[in-house]
Amino acid sequence: MSAVAAARADAVTGALRGAGVLAGGEAVDAVEQLAGGWSRHTHLARAGARRFVVRAQPPGALLDTDLGLEHRTFAALEATAIPAPRVHAFVATAETPFGGPFLVMEHVPGAAPDMYSRADRAALAADWAGPRAVATDMVDNLARIHALAGDAMPRDLPAYAFDDVLARWRAAYEERALIRDPILEEAYAWVAERAPADAWPGLVHGDFRIGNTLVDGGRVRAVLDWELAYRGDVRFDLGYLAMARAAGKHLRMRSPLMGCFAEQEWFLERYAERTGRRCAPDDLRTFSMLGIMMLLATQLTAVWMYAHRRTTDVRMAWSRWSFAGLRQDMAELMAW
Repeated sequence: MSAVAAARADAVTGALRGAGVLAGGEAVDAVEQLAGGWSRHTHLARAGARRFVVRAQPPGALLDTDLGLEHRTFAALEATAIPAPRVHAFVATAETPFGGPFLVMEHVPGAAPDMYSRADRAALAADWAGPRAVATDMVDNLARIHALAGDAMPRDLPAYAFDDVLARWRAAYEERALIRDPILEEAYAWVAERAPADAWPGLVHGDFRIGNTLVDGGRVRAVLDWELAYRGDVRFDLGYLAMARAAGKHLRMRSPLMGCFAEQEWFLERYAERTGRRCAPDDLRTFSMLGIMMLLATQLTAVWMYAHRRTTDVRMAWSRWSFAGLRQDMAELMAW
């Protein structure tokens, strides 16, 4: 084990012992960083036969989100019917072997489907053509999320009105874009004119997609990545799922299914049956545009960070290749 890995193992051991999860004679003997993880780095920790997952907030993360709040959100979810990993410990200090604060949670068996993987898309399409268990779990879980009462979540979970969400992602563009982009600026004006007359208040996951779940045995076992959760108009999650990007598009379409797992009309109909709320097509387009704006904010930030030498992660520079497809989707939503 390298010195860094050993230091990380010691840090996780200390956190788990402090939480009473590990006994004095137990210790973490391996920590391995997993693939993926842009604004959070994910690690698998082993203590003998026991497994844990570590989420760490690295310096120079894509989004300025609060890992402590995400920890409290996971803890609040334990009292609900929403499947999510149980959290064991949180270390708030920035001076850790992970380069920042970290939380430790239970390891849930399963894998996060990759919407860019041909094999994973084929498996999801087969589920849709057959039992539709994954599709049903996704709509059921989203309905449960949106139905949560406000007092079920941490008190400091932010609340964003429609205009607040638009302003949040436009500010990221104004601060981090390396050049002006007329399509984005036209899109901001387009969305501002389409603010819904009503609101669907509730808990918004903020990044609800198949890649932020764990699937095992043909069922969704956990909903992950709650760092962007907020109180607001829950149609954001519906519009986000309706984006072509959520179905694996980078420069071209890869799946005809919403989010790679269900036909859009079926999903929206089942959602309406479970919630009593039916999303109008124009509203779905509006919130899909907000979803694209959120994605572009992260991609613009990634390129800005690499250009300004805030990171050496070459994936950040690669993010510029996302712009073309997302700008195309914006133009289509505006019916150009």
